Amino acid sequence: DISVLNDGFPGISPEWGASLAQAASVSLEVRGHASPKECQVDGSIEAVHNLLWPAVTDQIRRTWGDLDEAVEHGAYGMAALLVAAHTELEVVERSRKGTGFDYWLGPKGKNSDLFQRTARMEVSGIGSGGDSVVATREKEKMKQTSVSDGALPAYIVIVEFGTPRARVVVK
Repeated sequence: DISVLNDGFPGISPEWGASLAQAASVSLEVRGHASPKECQVDGSIEAVHNLLWPAVTDQIRRTWGDLDEAVEHGAYGMAALLVAAHTELEVVERSRKGTGFDYWLGPKGKNSDLFQRTARMEVSGIGSGGDSVVATREKEKMKQTSVSDGALPAYIVIVEFGTPRARVVVK
């Protein structure tokens, strides 16, 4: 249920989570999808989810008129939900520019200590595209995260809203 983002995570406020949920909902609706919609997840995580999202109002559509931005932000929200659903990690902090990734991940329930960073997460959103587009984006993101490679794993999450589907790769 995409509206779970309204509750937030330690590194995503409820207000920002609600915005991410709106962006994901618009990104799905504009491609002709209706809730619920099946979403295949592959890569390091194999799953099928029935995506649920609230109705998109005209005001929400106007808010997210820049569809590239809606896809980018919607993918952030979807990635946060996928990682939380399939690992013992959750978003604990937004990373700074230049790190090569978008969010720090940490163990669930450790939100009082922001220094519980145990993994990195890089996210990419695609409005619609086939296997080759997803594979190319995965390769780009693998290279991008190499800036911060070291002891901590990187979760690369690519969300494609046209099908919809997601690819999660742990580096």
